[in-house]
Amino acid sequence: MTNQLAAPQDYVMWRRLICEGVNRVFRSPFGSSLCLRLVLLPVLVMGLGAAGTALVTFRNIEAESARQSHDAALLLWDAVSSAQPAVAPDADKAQPAYTYRRVRNSPASPTKPDGYESQLITSFSTGGMQKLDGTTVRDGQPCYVIAAPLKDGEAVDGVEALYVPVGDGAARTAAAYWTAFKLLGLLTILAALILTWRTYILVAVPLRRLLATSQALRRGEWGARFTMGSKDEVAALAHSFQDTTHWLREQIVKEEKLRALFQQFIPASVAAKALGKNPETVLAGTRHSVTVMIINIRNFRLLVDNLQPEQTVATLNEYFSEINRVIVANKGVVSKYLGDTVMAIFGMPLGNNDHALLAIRAGLSIPRALQDLYVRMEDRHGWELGVGIGIATGEPIVGHFGSSEHMEYAVLGDVVVDAHRMEELTKSVPEEDTILICEETYRAVMSEVHVYDMGEKQTSDGRTVHPYVVQGFRSEARSVLAA
Repeated sequence: MTNQLAAPQDYVMWRRLICEGVNRVFRSPFGSSLCLRLVLLPVLVMGLGAAGTALVTFRNIEAESARQSHDAALLLWDAVSSAQPAVAPDADKAQPAYTYRRVRNSPASPTKPDGYESQLITSFSTGGMQKLDGTTVRDGQPCYVIAAPLKDGEAVDGVEALYVPVGDGAARTAAAYWTAFKLLGLLTILAALILTWRTYILVAVPLRRLLATSQALRRGEWGARFTMGSKDEVAALAHSFQDTTHWLREQIVKEEKLRALFQQFIPASVAAKALGKNPETVLAGTRHSVTVMIINIRNFRLLVDNLQPEQTVATLNEYFSEINRVIVANKGVVSKYLGDTVMAIFGMPLGNNDHALLAIRAGLSIPRALQDLYVRMEDRHGWELGVGIGIATGEPIVGHFGSSEHMEYAVLGDVVVDAHRMEELTKSVPEEDTILICEETYRAVMSEVHVYDMGEKQTSDGRTVHPYVVQGFRSEARSVLAA
């Protein structure tokens, strides 16, 4: 038996309207709302689940109705074909209306076959079927048909057919479907409204208050705060945002204080590298392990005696600029400019533990940075310039010294004297660019740096020191040997 019952046309219409409505909502400004974006997907899932449940219910009721109608049609056929009173399959239910027809093609037959019945006669004649059980449409109404051939001898000249309408069962099925669909749809809308309301109260309202507070903070209203009655995740996020904002404000205050003080005695670009530290820690006098570097130009007297004053100033400024760039790149601070001498500090205010190695790295980079100046001076004047670099490591007092009008970030202790002694001894080394380090610096970098031990030397002030000539990094030597 085939089932030719189609789904109600209203279903197609409602599906089209729902799809168009969802598209319009997404394209509207309301479609970007947080509440809608949170609620829409669960509501759609709920609605689709309701529609699917109703559709399955519709199909089950339809199949059950069809089965009952078919059973009733078979029972009626048996009753009619045996000329017995028709009995319904269920005595408690009304017997479905039916039409029974016996038609023949003979002229003597009082009832003639219609078009459908003529097709049945042809099918029985040519196909050899003994019985037909199926569905058709009669008078615009779907119905079950059970038919058998009538024979005159061996030839089929007629047909007996029983037509049982199924329209009432389909109508009841459709009504049951739409009742279930509307009920589930109503529950879906109610659930959507409740979910939207709770989302608005618990999520959207706190986030809007959080947005208003952030905008107030942006306007400089640093005291702006708000409280939350609940203790859920959104409230925790809001409180964390407020705490973080006020913590950042405190850090900004410290940074501004540090910048204001630092810019009194060192460049702003260097001061910016120390921002974020406690100003009292950086600025207050403290004893700290640092490395001091003294850089001196060789043949400086030639510059002063043979160049015009403006040329001497320009040349020294170029020299100082290149040295400052190298020192800052290696996390150092230029503390003083003393004529042709530069004093730099490594290890404070940035607090690097490898300050000795950074100082040596900067010292090895300075001659390369000054190559253009060397070549230009030699081409124009025939002078061979160079630098002598003395490096010493110790634990002096580090802090800012001076008055409120002018301050300097400097170190106070023997390490400065030791660095000057190392620079003084570079003049006894024949190379133009020489780096000497003290014994304490060497102990800090001995595993990284390749040196030449000069042994004990006597300085001009009668002090005996043990300098080392820096020749390069051990890693570079190993690379050359490997190549």
